[in-house]
Amino acid sequence: MSKRFKGLTCAYCATEGASTTGDHVFAREFFPLNKRSNLPKVAACQACNNDKSKLEHYLTAVLPFGGRHPDASHMLNSMVPPRLAKNVRLHNALSEGQSRAWINRGGVILPTMTIPIDANQFRQLFTLIMKGLMTHHWGVHVPPTHNASAGLLTEAGEALLAPMLAGNGRARATASIGGGAFEYNGLQALDDPLLSIWCFRAYGGITLGGDPRENAEATPRIWAMTSRQPLLNIFDE
Repeated sequence: MSKRFKGLTCAYCATEGASTTGDHVFAREFFPLNKRSNLPKVAACQACNNDKSKLEHYLTAVLPFGGRHPDASHMLNSMVPPRLAKNVRLHNALSEGQSRAWINRGGVILPTMTIPIDANQFRQLFTLIMKGLMTHHWGVHVPPTHNASAGLLTEAGEALLAPMLAGNGRARATASIGGGAFEYNGLQALDDPLLSIWCFRAYGGITLGGDPRENAEATPRIWAMTSRQPLLNIFDE
């Protein structure tokens, strides 16, 4: 990475002057080799870079299993197997946790394979991605005084945040990267540049939780937000 990322404020912990390297907000390993150009980068300290890399190592091997985007299938066939071969512990955990479920796709009930996913790692990574995008697009760093959360929303949470995301704000960040493998839409609050709402779609809408209400038209979304105080009971556990 370029020296231009050294000695700056870390995008993830907001520590001034702590960055030692640049970091791809979306890990390159989420995408095929030919779709890794122009990924957003931010300055990161060594500790945050290491912690984020561990989350990415896990989720780049797991998320493609639930994806609908063509690249998810490509990743599963060509890139996930070598990763799992190097991580016997994760490979065994996924194999032992496999099960079968039934899902509704366009009114047709179909069987599908399910694997376990560590929801905590999932939430942590998308929280960091949100912070990185806030720095990349708006030049702001979320301090420890603000709450940052990510995950799947409850019905009440969706009813609360969806209209807010569609409203007016100081700035908006919208992009489709890696050939549409990841898409996001973020809105910065009018009154406080550190407040924001984000909506992500990964691999065409990953299926998490085996929700029987899901259908072919649904595109499950990952939500993230920054706030002054945590909003309780809006994220699924």
